[in-house]
Amino acid sequence: MSVQTILFIGVAIILALGLSLVQYYKRQKNKRVKHWLLFSVLRFITYFAVFLLLINPEITQTNFTVEKPTLVIAADNSSSIAELAETNDIKKFVTDLKSNQEISENFSVQLFSFGQQVKSTDSLQFNENQSNLDQAFKTFQNLYSQKNAATIFISDGNQTFGQDFVYSAKEYQQSVIPVIAGDTTTYTDIKISQVNVNRFAFLNNKFPVEIFVNYEGSASVAKEVKIQQNNTTVFSETLKFSANKKSHRLNAILPAKSTGVKTYQILIEELTSEKNTANNSKNFAIEVIDQKTNVLLLSAISHPDLGMFKKAIEHNQQRDATIKFLEDEIDFGKYQLVVIYQPNSQFSSVYQQIKKLGLNTLTVTGTKTDYAFLNQEQEFFTKEINGQEENYLAEYNTNYSSFQFSNIGFEDFPPLSDQFGNIQFKTENQALLFQSVDGFITETPLWTTLQKNNQRHGFIFGENTWQWRAKSFRNEGDFNRFDEFFGKLIQYLASNKRRERLSLSFDSFYKSGEPIRFQAQYVDANYEFDPRAKISIHVENKETSAKQIFPFLLKDNLYEVDLSNLNSGDYKFTVNVAEENIQKSGTFTIIDFDVEKQFLNADIEKLTKIATDQVFYLDQKDELINYLLSNKNYKPVQKSTLQKSPLIDWYYLLVIIVASLTIEWFLRKYNGLI
Repeated sequence: MSVQTILFIGVAIILALGLSLVQYYKRQKNKRVKHWLLFSVLRFITYFAVFLLLINPEITQTNFTVEKPTLVIAADNSSSIAELAETNDIKKFVTDLKSNQEISENFSVQLFSFGQQVKSTDSLQFNENQSNLDQAFKTFQNLYSQKNAATIFISDGNQTFGQDFVYSAKEYQQSVIPVIAGDTTTYTDIKISQVNVNRFAFLNNKFPVEIFVNYEGSASVAKEVKIQQNNTTVFSETLKFSANKKSHRLNAILPAKSTGVKTYQILIEELTSEKNTANNSKNFAIEVIDQKTNVLLLSAISHPDLGMFKKAIEHNQQRDATIKFLEDEIDFGKYQLVVIYQPNSQFSSVYQQIKKLGLNTLTVTGTKTDYAFLNQEQEFFTKEINGQEENYLAEYNTNYSSFQFSNIGFEDFPPLSDQFGNIQFKTENQALLFQSVDGFITETPLWTTLQKNNQRHGFIFGENTWQWRAKSFRNEGDFNRFDEFFGKLIQYLASNKRRERLSLSFDSFYKSGEPIRFQAQYVDANYEFDPRAKISIHVENKETSAKQIFPFLLKDNLYEVDLSNLNSGDYKFTVNVAEENIQKSGTFTIIDFDVEKQFLNADIEKLTKIATDQVFYLDQKDELINYLLSNKNYKPVQKSTLQKSPLIDWYYLLVIIVASLTIEWFLRKYNGLI
């Protein structure tokens, strides 16, 4: 409490005392002393309480709490744990640790499981078919960066996807205590560790397959590697291994003779008494197509956007992007889509070729665009010209229906730069994204598409889209999400197909264990997105004839169904719209591959690298408990919280004032003084 407040309280005491004495001593001298003494005390209490409310001093209160450190128990829930026969040991280890009285008294215990995702759970099933250890540490970093926490990481250290978890564990700011699960004995083993192959190949061409084979053992052996298709061997080679030669990289070139999804199996001969033979074979598939989309990127200036467009377009190997400048020789007839980057008056002949050949276009504008030329050269819109520049943020349009795409975080992307001015469209268009300026969302398109005379055109009003792809990589850890979105835009613009009310997005083949999701977009008779449709997919296994029906669920401006629970095999499907005579059919393949069965041992080396101090094994539960209880870094901490509140919030003072006045009135009434 400040000195000034104390002085005010002192003055309040004097004033309250003075006023009460004046009222009862000065004016009531003829009354008995006990009366005015009692009444003046009550009046003093009233005055003083009122003055305190006017001064309103702050009341300071210190609260003490004891904060226990957090003990994070993170258990690997993937099926590789079951393959290594460690499920019961891990369950018992976790149960004993959670139920230990000393641990409960000294720690706040929280249990997580991790596989494809990190989950807070009380039970472990060991049935997840992927392991992303990297995501586990990134999640814990977000949850416990500001807390005193120790993380017991129970795992075999075998990761099937994601970035190397050793690096994310080092960035995790809390102590990591690995508990190694799995066999630590080294067995003789030979396995196909990795297969690299393109997803697409072109008809009558040849495609490469890169195979990595690893050997664990000391004896010299020679084993044959075969690639089979429909039980027919299309490639074979014998590899020699020894104590000094433990790996081979094998390159095979296979022909693409017919279109469609082609499934292959890679086999390597087993070793004598080999314990794990599941990793001696691996399946892969490739889709053979008979055409490729060629995209021309045409510009008069150099800009990072051009390189970004090329990378994003060629993410899908069915597409090829070529960067050309105006002075280059160009055969426009080779391309299905022309990306016109920041056009100016030098593009006059380009527009003539586009009109002559009926080409589809994607126009990208920016600060170097000649809008006077562009307003005159194309017939779709006009833009005001004032010479000023503006930055535009993006706002996702949930009602876009020309093709299906989801929000990839557009609102968080950096702004695009363009010239300031109002845009007036003369042709009906659909905006993928709207412009947002200073927090105000406009109805002016930032990205938009339109169709006229069997030609499709797109417009991006702003440069520096390369920053969006970089931002997406920073958020996701890869470029896939942005490239898939941009690829859908390119696919739509490069096609001249008649627009359909029901459109599907799916892959021709999947690997078992990875997410299998189909997306559908449905529009009504006016080609507006219909969120009320009931869409279902009928799936039939070609070999077993087993049939299943799954409903699509609404998600943003599209419908989605998850088929991840289907077994491996070849399937045919039909998608139906209820109460409408609209359906689409197709086929897809799920390749039999369980990556969790490829591991024979725990990866002790990596788990040792992430340890803050030391590692433990499942049979060292007591040693781990003693380590936790004796470590000075994991002691409860007493914290004090200083809480300040104004006196006006203390309602008891109002009660005192009312009580004082009430008692005084009754006493005066009783003594006949009123």
